[in-house]
Amino acid sequence: HSFPTRRSSDLAGNTWPLPPPKKTAAVRKPKSATDRQFVTALARGMSVLRCFDALHTQLGTTEIAHMTKLPQPTVWRLCYTLQQLGYLVQAPDSDKLRIGMSVLGLGQYALNSTDIGEMILPEMMQLAKQTGAAVSLGIVDQDDILIVKRAQGDGHLLFNLSVGSRLPIATTAAGWAYLAGLPSRTREETLQKLRYQAGNRWTALRTAVEAAATNMETNGFVFNEGFYHPDVNAVAAASFDKQGKPQYVVSCGGPNLKPKLLREEIGPRIGRLARKITVALAGRPN
Repeated sequence: HSFPTRRSSDLAGNTWPLPPPKKTAAVRKPKSATDRQFVTALARGMSVLRCFDALHTQLGTTEIAHMTKLPQPTVWRLCYTLQQLGYLVQAPDSDKLRIGMSVLGLGQYALNSTDIGEMILPEMMQLAKQTGAAVSLGIVDQDDILIVKRAQGDGHLLFNLSVGSRLPIATTAAGWAYLAGLPSRTREETLQKLRYQAGNRWTALRTAVEAAATNMETNGFVFNEGFYHPDVNAVAAASFDKQGKPQYVVSCGGPNLKPKLLREEIGPRIGRLARKITVALAGRPN
């Protein structure tokens, strides 16, 4: 049987529109059906863990089965195994599951293993304070941008995001910065995979992303005015590793940011932050 599901507010007390829910955490298929190095059972276990994020802190097995598109019996066994290893635990006073300390330990190690976030955090905090907006550092994680560092100003924000929150690549400034940093052919292939995030705005999305790529090349940053949410404007820029692949994205956004301020002041500062990270990555040993 499945755990009973109980509805709870994702962001307690917030009445504004929330971001679109995650469509799926389906297992990513191996490059080849004959790839003997790919361990499907492990991939399925990881897909279960990926269901949990800042907006989905507690889940029942029925919800997990729906999100991963895995059979319910498989989800039961995976969740049992993850519980035995400490990666999932029973939520207090609930039949649902939540992330265990074993996962938090790995995440903390991953965050502490890089000094990139700490290097730019003072500038992120300064920009957030001056604009009243939120400044985030993110990395790509499957179809999302995962926030790994965040500074928040004192202005009104529509979304209560934090470290560990996810943003869809296809519709956000952070995602557009990542896409803009890809070679054109790779960008098109990636967009096709992310088509489900666009809904009925697919044509508009392709046009917007191509414009973002042009802006990244010309100005060093991209801007997203109302595409993710009609009341939110944002800018973002990508940082590149030694191979020229986008590795980090820095973004700044909020509901009260004027387009002129974004383009003329905040955008260039975000672009400089991203370039600072690129320089730091270039100096790292392989």
